[in-house]
Amino acid sequence: MPELWMPGATRLDVGDHAPTDGGPAKAIAHITWDKNATAAKPVDLVPYTSLRSYFAGGGAGMAPHILWDPFEGHFTQFVPANSRSKSLVDQAGGTRTNRAGSVVLQVEALFFPYCRVGETVYAKLSDTPCKGWAELQAWVHSWGVPNAWPMGKPADFTSHRSESVWEKQGGWYGHSQVPENQHQDPGSWPDFIGIKAAPAKPSTPKYEPFPGASF
Repeated sequence: MPELWMPGATRLDVGDHAPTDGGPAKAIAHITWDKNATAAKPVDLVPYTSLRSYFAGGGAGMAPHILWDPFEGHFTQFVPANSRSKSLVDQAGGTRTNRAGSVVLQVEALFFPYCRVGETVYAKLSDTPCKGWAELQAWVHSWGVPNAWPMGKPADFTSHRSESVWEKQGGWYGHSQVPENQHQDPGSWPDFIGIKAAPAKPSTPKYEPFPGASF
């Protein structure tokens, strides 16, 4: 039986538990994006403790399952894995985005583009140390979430959504890929650990048919 609470994570249960609807197991990748910065004007990263306090207090109504600090490898969990969280927009009458799976595990990475930590500026989440990612991936996978991106791994801050894919396929989805939502995060995400990329198909050499036109 997988663990309801991620091993090693600080537990701050905000209550308001509710079951999911069943179906393909999913995980949703978010970034906190709590500041707007640019390459010309980077901004210091917001402290992890500030976001933890927010989701445990005034922001409890939109708390994810997991708040992840990819710089230090800290985790805080706000609801158990078998409950929905309410981090996604869920419009009346459509797919119940926060419940659309046997689990819908939502992860908020502490990050915004061009955040500054010490002397280093990070344009993408995948540029960070991504500490704790192996443990997070393993816990999410233990709940049956495939190590796959059904709509493609996020590589920028554009949006692409397909409700038919969302309804039928389990795996990881960016916030930018969830129906009914308008956010464009996470922009990038670390590669799965222990999953080999499919080898490139060898090109087929082109030969002139024998005996050739000059024969």
